[in-house]
Amino acid sequence: MSFEILNLLGSSLLGGIMQIMGARANAQQEQQKMLMQRADFVEKSRDKIRQMGNPNFFSMTRRIIALTCIFSIILLPMLAGLFQVPIYIQTEVTTGSDWFLFSTETTNTVWKEVHGMPFLEMHKNVVISIIVLYMGSSISKNS
Repeated sequence: MSFEILNLLGSSLLGGIMQIMGARANAQQEQQKMLMQRADFVEKSRDKIRQMGNPNFFSMTRRIIALTCIFSIILLPMLAGLFQVPIYIQTEVTTGSDWFLFSTETTNTVWKEVHGMPFLEMHKNVVISIIVLYMGSSISKNS
């Protein structure tokens, strides 16, 4: 092979590699532009939401939801217990036995009457959710 053919092949190969690298750099530059446009769009939409909403309306809505939850889930069952109103709680009852290879266990859902003031796991979760709602809204308001 002569030097001219080697030069021709080497130059063609180098030109192709450089063109691929240039196309990759252009694609990355275009991708960065699109990411910046997307970030700008997200920021503009957040600003629109902040300007559109009435903060007093949203805070009043949160208060109404929180007070309704507290009254209906926590206070009402406790008041019913004070006035001897029967309260029914849904529970699962498992009957049967479990043998080595055979299981005759069955689980049924029944309603049981409870006397007194019930305080369930659900009550604790609702109170925690309401506290976190107000803490989160006050933290986001201050930042």
